[in-house]
Amino acid sequence: MNKLYLGVDLHKQSCWVTVLDADGHLRESRKLGTEKWELLEFFGQVEKPAAVAVEATFNWYYFLNVIEPLGLELHLVHPWKTRAIASARIKHDKLDSRVLAELLRTGFLAEAWIAPRAVREQRQLLRYRVHTVRWATRAKNSIHGILNRNGLRAPLRSAFGPQGRQFLGEVELSGTDRWEVDGQLARLDLLGQQLAELDREIRRHCRTSPLAQALETIPGIGPFIAWLLIAEIGDIQRFPSAKHLASYTGLVPSLYASGEHRWGGAITKQGSTVLRWALVQAAHRAALSPRFQAFYQRQRERHGAGKATVALARKLAVIAYYRWRQTLHEMSPLTPDRKVRERSCAGAWSEDRPLRSD
Repeated sequence: MNKLYLGVDLHKQSCWVTVLDADGHLRESRKLGTEKWELLEFFGQVEKPAAVAVEATFNWYYFLNVIEPLGLELHLVHPWKTRAIASARIKHDKLDSRVLAELLRTGFLAEAWIAPRAVREQRQLLRYRVHTVRWATRAKNSIHGILNRNGLRAPLRSAFGPQGRQFLGEVELSGTDRWEVDGQLARLDLLGQQLAELDREIRRHCRTSPLAQALETIPGIGPFIAWLLIAEIGDIQRFPSAKHLASYTGLVPSLYASGEHRWGGAITKQGSTVLRWALVQAAHRAALSPRFQAFYQRQRERHGAGKATVALARKLAVIAYYRWRQTLHEMSPLTPDRKVRERSCAGAWSEDRPLRSD
């Protein structure tokens, strides 16, 4: 049967769909609304087998949730890499959808991994916690700004503990400043309750996950970071090696090469910003542990504190890779070649294994 290839240029209120057959002949090209009934009506009538390519724009979650039950072959397009392949002077929605369909048909489509719906929901929960912490930080910074504007300084190390809250409630401020401080304190109370609920939910998940418990044994990684790594990485089997995972986190240096000349640059910062942030946060804690303290200090003396933290974050990603693979191996059913595979991964990481300085 002749397979169809669909390219979808997705926007908030509309999308442009181009349909090609296996020989590249145009079957249909039209503009659709993004209401659920409109998408189901059009894609539900598409002849199968059919493959659909959609760019990873801001609302691709919604599009996939609607289209997935229809049984079509879905492909998520890596936007940055696809722009490098299909860049053009003339650019509009109709042409972009045609390009996506052509790249899909010819096998030159740069794809991103489509996380299962359950993993996408885990990511949503954990990213919500990250945003909640950031909102709390903004509220605290606002209060510090008011104190600085009035030449005041909290007599305690923390202005948000029990005694610090008493100081903030009694200090003399103008009417507008008092109104803002009280409002930000009320916001902090609400955010604190939400964070407590989120943390209880995360701990509940971690208690039932052998993988999360295994990742928590790595210094610097607690329940939240462990569950966030699981959600953001998704399937560890899609990474052939620890170097591939490190590259996915964006914590590896960029490389420029031309002829005999090769030079490195700053880290690539590709991939999930939340995943990279989590590993850096874990590195700050791991730097204080006996396991990584010497490594961190060596890197700090050679390259400075910032690069030392990034180097440790990258090392944590590598260790997490091996610990993850080892846990999956231990959870797998016993097979005749189990002993051979155990030898291949038994020395992947242990507390007694020395760390290299680079």
